[in-house]
Amino acid sequence: MKILKLKFKNINSLSGENEIDFTQAVFTNDGLFAITGKTGAGKTSILDAISLALYGRTPRVEISGNENAVITKGEKDCYAEIVFEVGGKIWKSSWKQEVNRNGNLKPVNRVIADSNDTIIADQVRACNEKIVEIIGLKFEQFTKVVMLAQGSFAAFLQAGKDEKGALLEQITGTEIYGEISKRVFERSKIEKDKLNKILIEIQAIKTFTEEEIENLTNENTLLENEKKQVDEEARKIEVAQKWLRDIATLQTQILEAKQQLPALEDKVNATRYALENAETKLQAAKDELKKQEPVFKKVREIDTKISEKEKLLQPIIHKTSELLEYNNRIAQSLKNQQSDYEITQQLLTQNQHWLNEHKHYESLVAAYSAIEKESELLQTSSNEITQLQKEISILQSNLEQKKTTVENATRNYTVKSKSLQAKEEELHSVRIELSSLLNGNELPELLFRKERVSAFGVQLKSLIELEESIAFGKIEIEKNTEEIKQFEKSAKELSVKIEVDKNTKALLEKQIDILNENIKLSQTILSLEEHRKQLKDGVECPLCGSKEHPFAHENIPQAGEKEQDLTDLKNWLYELNSSIQQNLEMLATLNSKRDSAFSNKQKEEIKLAENVEKRKIVLAEIKALDSDISILTEEPQIEQLKKILTQKREELIELNVQIQQATNIEQKISVLRDKEIPALQIEKHTAEQSIHAAEMEQKLAAQQLEVKQNILGDKQAKFLSENENYFNRLKTYSVENIEALKLCLEAWNVHKKQADDLANKITALKNDIAINQKELENQTKLLAGKQEEMQSIEKEKQELAEERTKLFSSQSVEEEENRLNKTVENAEATKITAQQASAESNMVFAQTMAIITEKEKEFSHLNQQKITEKPQEELQAELDEIKIKADELSQKIGANKQALKTNEDNLKASGSKLKEKEKQQIESNKWGKLNELVGSVDGKKYRNFAQALTFEYLIGLSNKQLQKMSERYILKRVGDASNPFELSVLDKFQNSEERTAQNLSGGEKFIVSLSLALGLANMASKNMRIDTMFIDEGFGTLDTDYLDIALNALANLQSEGKVIGVISHLTELKERIATHIEVIPSGNGHSKIQITY
Repeated sequence: MKILKLKFKNINSLSGENEIDFTQAVFTNDGLFAITGKTGAGKTSILDAISLALYGRTPRVEISGNENAVITKGEKDCYAEIVFEVGGKIWKSSWKQEVNRNGNLKPVNRVIADSNDTIIADQVRACNEKIVEIIGLKFEQFTKVVMLAQGSFAAFLQAGKDEKGALLEQITGTEIYGEISKRVFERSKIEKDKLNKILIEIQAIKTFTEEEIENLTNENTLLENEKKQVDEEARKIEVAQKWLRDIATLQTQILEAKQQLPALEDKVNATRYALENAETKLQAAKDELKKQEPVFKKVREIDTKISEKEKLLQPIIHKTSELLEYNNRIAQSLKNQQSDYEITQQLLTQNQHWLNEHKHYESLVAAYSAIEKESELLQTSSNEITQLQKEISILQSNLEQKKTTVENATRNYTVKSKSLQAKEEELHSVRIELSSLLNGNELPELLFRKERVSAFGVQLKSLIELEESIAFGKIEIEKNTEEIKQFEKSAKELSVKIEVDKNTKALLEKQIDILNENIKLSQTILSLEEHRKQLKDGVECPLCGSKEHPFAHENIPQAGEKEQDLTDLKNWLYELNSSIQQNLEMLATLNSKRDSAFSNKQKEEIKLAENVEKRKIVLAEIKALDSDISILTEEPQIEQLKKILTQKREELIELNVQIQQATNIEQKISVLRDKEIPALQIEKHTAEQSIHAAEMEQKLAAQQLEVKQNILGDKQAKFLSENENYFNRLKTYSVENIEALKLCLEAWNVHKKQADDLANKITALKNDIAINQKELENQTKLLAGKQEEMQSIEKEKQELAEERTKLFSSQSVEEEENRLNKTVENAEATKITAQQASAESNMVFAQTMAIITEKEKEFSHLNQQKITEKPQEELQAELDEIKIKADELSQKIGANKQALKTNEDNLKASGSKLKEKEKQQIESNKWGKLNELVGSVDGKKYRNFAQALTFEYLIGLSNKQLQKMSERYILKRVGDASNPFELSVLDKFQNSEERTAQNLSGGEKFIVSLSLALGLANMASKNMRIDTMFIDEGFGTLDTDYLDIALNALANLQSEGKVIGVISHLTELKERIATHIEVIPSGNGHSKIQITY
């Protein structure tokens, strides 16, 4: 992808329209250009314009439907358009937004077109998708590719061990791997919790035995039979109650109907009289309307004729008024034209007099341009002479400075040579010291040994924590097992007590039923006292047929004793029910505690198994780190492990001390070898070059001074001659400067034009006056004819009006006719209303008589049935008692059915839960295995693995870029498992010596970080070739020599056809990069673009 042209308007501080053509030779020849300007001037706004044109967004500013922070303050519109090439095909993409009259933003306008200006997409969503399809990069990838991340990698090289992973993730955009690791860990935990929950729910499901199911079913059958008998008794009572209600209702209806008959008969007579009166009034209204109809006809004929006359009269009146007004306007216009003619004639005379007096100005019309050109040339020559005088003064001063520079450069070269020799001697001494400290070993060997000891200590600490967790888990499992036994024992004892109480309850309920029957029997016996007095021994009882009468001889049972017994039994039953309920609640609590203990035991057993497996893994890793550790068994002792850990910590301390000393010496060597000595070598070489350069500049300054002095003499002689001729020409017109001469020409032109205009105006006025006089005569004749015609029609109209007044006065025919028609309509409506009222009253009277007859028949038939002799109150009392018993039976039946249904549901749920457990076990195992591979609570496990692969691939791509810029260095990843992002550099000019990135000089770090940024660009762009890039960081930290090295490295990329834009505010870049896009402040927070080369 290569950017060819960029056009934009009002983007941030860059106001107005701007255009950059990257196909010009000034950009393509060197492959390197600079975007320069003061801080805050708007350099990065050029990149914003590129992002807007392609993706409709920028990395720095959010653009929404209600807010656009990109548009230049105070402007009403902004746009960005880019022409680019992809795979040999040219595309054009644009973005635009405007502000409406109310100050609100209009919708964004985006368009993508091909090289023939054929529109490919013109909707925001379609453009978003199409640009990714064309370029092959999303917005985030594009910004990483086009805007090189050199500064981010420079920070990466300097970062500490714990910061590099996060920085690399941010630079390469691999945040997803850490998120995946955390999500896997969380999902594994969720699936394991689901499995444990299902296991607890399975334990909590309770079901009946076969015997319990059979007992409940048999009990329900008996209860349902009893319920049917009770329902039948209730139905009979309800039938009797309905019979009584129907009898009462019929009696009420018959009485009410008979009471209405007198009033209904009076209403029939009244409506008949009203109907007769309405018929009489209707006939009278019809007669009056028929009498007036001939008069109405005659008046309408007269009104029609009057209307016709008015229609004829209106256009004549209107036309007469128009003619009169038009004649007045013509007369006034004629008067104005004659006055204007006289004034114009006077002005023309005055103007011609001035032209005659200034006749010599006429020649200026042809000669002024040449005189003005001569004045401009003389002014230019004067400016050039002044500028040459200033330049000669500067060159004279510069020549003296160059002489001083040569002397200073010579002294500086001597100082640098001595400093370099001293540093080389110091480096030799420090290398001898390092060799003595390491005693034949290498620092990487010590570092490797330290990392293994450190890793061993970490694993050993994990093993100790696992052993402690395993021991604690075993204690918890034993504790939970004992609690489960205690809960089950207590629950069993409580279940036995509940069963005993239920049996006792059943016996109590039977005793209460028997006692209720006895009480009812006693009450019946007491109520038959009169009948008992008539009983005789040996004579059959008329009720039961018995010849023995035990209650006839004062053996009547007394009331009150059995009621007290019934109350005592009910109180006992209530207390027993309360006890059963409390025991059931206590049993549920015990079961809940047992289930909780069982769940805790399961969790501890799962955790124990996991810890045992983890212990095996940790033991294997420890043996892999130190195969000499033979004292570790499958179940090592904690004290033994702690003793080994202490030994390893002491060993690690000794290694750290030795490594620190060696590192300090190596750092000192690195500073001397890689920074101070190379810097002094460069400074010595630079000082030598400075001497030669200063001497050359001194010679060049002397030559430039001589040339400028010769040019000044020639220009001064020429200027004096031309200036004398110029002033002689001005004297011809009696002026001393070109400004006064210009005023003379302007005065002549103004007066000449005025004279021509006034003459034309006089001719036009003469023609207009003649035309208006003729028009006024014609219109006056036409007006007189129209006035005569109007008077004739007015007379005929007046005669018709007098005839109508005699016949019908001034009344309205329509109003009078409508009044009579309305009277007829009202009379007809009154008659219809009276007819309806009469018919309705007759019908209501007949219906009432029919209702009375029908209800009397229905009452007679219903009264003969004699369904019951009992009153309504007694039937209701019996029904209430039966319903109470029916409700009790329904509750018992419902409770038994619900218990059976709950048992059936629990059986289904138990089977369903077992299947759910098997399915969840598979899911939990799947996520558990995935968690072992990539899951971790902080996301580091998978993120570090993925980033290590990404980093390795990035180094390979970066080395290819590094070789194109410098053949001296090769990047290499340090093989350290505990620090996978450490980078070292092989220096081929120093016998492939390996150095860490921290020991690189400023210029070397710049080149390395730049190669990493280019490698990232290649990686992010995938298969898309990117030939236009920008870099915005890092140059401010470079000295003069390394700035040259960095710019040469960037310029070398031109061989691949790449064009690099360097964004900086440094003035040094202007001297080293030929092509500049300068961003120049223009005031009020605005800037403009200027391309220089």
